[in-house]
Amino acid sequence: MNEENNDNYLQLPAWGTGTPLKKPETPDFLKDDDWFNTDISADFLDFTEPYKPPRWTMKRGNIQFANVGELHLISGKAGHGKTNLMSQFIAAILAGKAGGTEYTKPETVISPVVLYIDTEQGKDDTIALKNRICTMADMDYSKKYDSFHILRLRDTEKASDRWKKILKAIWMVRPTDIFLDGMLDIVNDYNDQKECQPVIYKCMKISTHYDASLWMVLHENPMVDKLVGTLGSITQRKVSEIFSVKKHKQSEESKNVPGFPEIYFEVKQLKARGIDLPNWYFEVVSNVNGWGMPVEIDEKGIVSKPEDLKQQQEKASTDDYLKLVKWTTNGVSYTDIEKFLRSKGITSNRKIQSIFNVGLEEGIIYKNSKGKYFYNGLGKQIPNDVSNDIPFEQQDENDEPPY
Repeated sequence: MNEENNDNYLQLPAWGTGTPLKKPETPDFLKDDDWFNTDISADFLDFTEPYKPPRWTMKRGNIQFANVGELHLISGKAGHGKTNLMSQFIAAILAGKAGGTEYTKPETVISPVVLYIDTEQGKDDTIALKNRICTMADMDYSKKYDSFHILRLRDTEKASDRWKKILKAIWMVRPTDIFLDGMLDIVNDYNDQKECQPVIYKCMKISTHYDASLWMVLHENPMVDKLVGTLGSITQRKVSEIFSVKKHKQSEESKNVPGFPEIYFEVKQLKARGIDLPNWYFEVVSNVNGWGMPVEIDEKGIVSKPEDLKQQQEKASTDDYLKLVKWTTNGVSYTDIEKFLRSKGITSNRKIQSIFNVGLEEGIIYKNSKGKYFYNGLGKQIPNDVSNDIPFEQQDENDEPPY
């Protein structure tokens, strides 16, 4: 009898020998786990199968994200704009673009179909959400569409019944993009690992089986920027991307900036399968029909980022100080500027140096070839092109400047 056909041998090489491993009738190693008769033949990777590159469904600028067949997560505290962000993603899929987000249809998709599953909101709020998405997508919100379906589960009491209805709806609609808002309502105890872990694995199987992008919404703890419970801990490890939304209220300083919204929302990508996306911002504006519309804050005269706001305020403050210096046609010295700033109550050497540096960097003041300083003003081009008078020795073109 050939050794290959002998049931006493397992057709796997022994460690380091390249010869078949003899199969004992009853393996002793961890035998209580009952592992030996488990069929794993279908679980080994087929080395002849070709690599398939990611099939991205969305992009912002030139950066793509949201791969088909993966899980994606939107997180944030209660009332911090999670559903508004999700609305923008759905509108982008249905219309091809919404704000700065574009839909990139994979080759395997004939036409996108969105299934939105709402476990939290009342009917009127869900209708408002539907109208908001349709308005952003330039669709008539009073009509039905084969490309957009909404399943309401707030009135379904048991988590197990919600899960069954989700599975049935996905089977019926066959969506290319699934949005599950929210995850807490499909489990009884978000701290029970034995309950939560199988749910996430089933979500992974859904995205693979239906070849769909599955978006999930999950709350963050009220006091810390951390996903809620054991459910959150498991989910963040299994998703390919995490987007976090945070609401900001206007500061006292930003009230002086024309056009800056009283309340705005910041979107951060905390986890990415591909290239990291830069943060972006949106506000929710009133709609004549009663529902709010998320609108991205652009950069045309409106501060788009909190850090930009801080910089703008610093520039304006610097200009306010420097414009009051007693400037002469022959210019002034650094000492003259320093004495003036001290006369205005600025005693910190660091603050004086900061004002002086910002003034030079932003072209509010400039220095001529004789070492005298002149006032130019904020946002104006420096006269006589003295921008090459850099205050350090010229570097080689491949060197970094020493600042």
